[in-house]
Amino acid sequence: MKPELFNKMLKRISDGYYSSDKLQVLYANAEKQGDEQGRKLMAQIVNYSQYQDTVLYKKLVPESDVNRKQFMEDEGFTCANWLWSWSFVNHEKKAIAFGAWNTAYIDENNVVILSENWKGEDREALGYSQALKHIDLVKNEGYSYQVFNMIHGGHDSNGRSKIAGIDPVLKNATVRKEGVDWIATVS
Repeated sequence: MKPELFNKMLKRISDGYYSSDKLQVLYANAEKQGDEQGRKLMAQIVNYSQYQDTVLYKKLVPESDVNRKQFMEDEGFTCANWLWSWSFVNHEKKAIAFGAWNTAYIDENNVVILSENWKGEDREALGYSQALKHIDLVKNEGYSYQVFNMIHGGHDSNGRSKIAGIDPVLKNATVRKEGVDWIATVS
């Protein structure tokens, strides 16, 4: 495909011009194509669907066999409780990791990782207070931030978010507080 047409197609994907069905067809054709242009097109569709079309993303990217606890432990991170923790610490590497919901991305590089609105009660309050302690480690002891993506799988009967899957890749991030939200910029 000519570069001008290819770039136009990439922009249309980013702009949400194509339906999920059309994106699936484009993805399948790009996979068959197998060249650099095909791989670039596949990556663009996966990237778009990860943030804008979770159902399509789950179809295109097989769910990882790695769960959050296993992934964090494999990377040397721990937490107070695997059920309600939102953030994780690796004292040896002096790093803090936050899971970033695919539905919480503001744009391609910025994601809300914590919000004062998430304080809640019960285990939410515990996860929130632990996350604040981890943020203090960055502020006061020079720890760094890392983020990994989590796929939102709806809510349980108590209204708590469920994890449908994770992308087991840690990305370095910087974090800033804007209003009630802590926003990670992923590099």
